[in-house]
Amino acid sequence: MKPGIRFLVVFNLVLNIPMAVAMSVTAPLLVGMPVFTPNLLINILIGFVLATLINLLIPIPKITAGFAALCRQDPESVPGRILGNIPACLIFVVVIGLVMNLYNVRKVPDFLFAFIGTFLPMYLVCFVVALIFMPIAVKAATAADGR
Repeated sequence: MKPGIRFLVVFNLVLNIPMAVAMSVTAPLLVGMPVFTPNLLINILIGFVLATLINLLIPIPKITAGFAALCRQDPESVPGRILGNIPACLIFVVVIGLVMNLYNVRKVPDFLFAFIGTFLPMYLVCFVVALIFMPIAVKAATAADGR
């Protein structure tokens, strides 16, 4: 059964707001820049919009479930959720990281080095946030959708 519009809205709000905030706060900390600048809200908005687009355009639930099944784990089990988050977070960090580094650094070769330098810590932050907020987002969205 395809998720309804209420499911998608609640799911994206509950998951993507913490993800966008965490990534927008972590990135400046990693490079020694001030976190609370006027640019912070713009970065959070960019992260939220990109995360929402990723969720709408890429079949993330199928990817997470498929990767867990490929590793012979039930996608709903704790090991299955951990394994499923591996490719999902990779997608999020690559897309959001590249765009946000391009927006913030604004120099063509420099933003790639900034992306490479922040990739692993940003991936870990994304992974932890997804592990915490994914089950909450699914429960809230399922309740909002009336399932």
